[in-house]
Amino acid sequence: MEKIGFFGGCFNPPTKVHINIANNLIENGKVDKVIFVPVNDYYKKANLIEAKHRYNLLKIITKNAKNLDIDDLELKENRELFAVDAFELIEKKYSTSNIFFIMGSDNYKKMSTWKDYNKIKDKYNYIIVDRDENEISSTQIRNMIKHDDKKMMEYLPKEVYDYIVKNKLYKL
Repeated sequence: MEKIGFFGGCFNPPTKVHINIANNLIENGKVDKVIFVPVNDYYKKANLIEAKHRYNLLKIITKNAKNLDIDDLELKENRELFAVDAFELIEKKYSTSNIFFIMGSDNYKKMSTWKDYNKIKDKYNYIIVDRDENEISSTQIRNMIKHDDKKMMEYLPKEVYDYIVKNKLYKL
């Protein structure tokens, strides 16, 4: 049975860190494939660009990758989703696969505050990725973009940066 890791998040923007996490999980045999699942526009987070742009940015980083993909199942839902809702959608759509939910240790620590935590805590398989406290955040990268700090190119694939500039995202 194929092992698929579902990497949910804002991806605002998707970075080389996201790609490296996915590729490392595949290379280390944790999963056979990683599917990025961006949150929809109902997700409440400051400075979140439109889902269509985040989806397109993820398409850019997965287009030539053998075992990386993207699924817009959350974007198709015309409602606010919680983790439990997304997990159920994925479980239904990928029922013939061995499913793993990929999340940062920071989110894992907050899981007990999530809606229906008791329903999901033992039901699903998780891959927890340690977040280095010195690791650059998406907020810092967005600020670099906003201020045209060239250091951002260390964290963004060139094609992602080009799309951001072309579409004037993050107030460029």
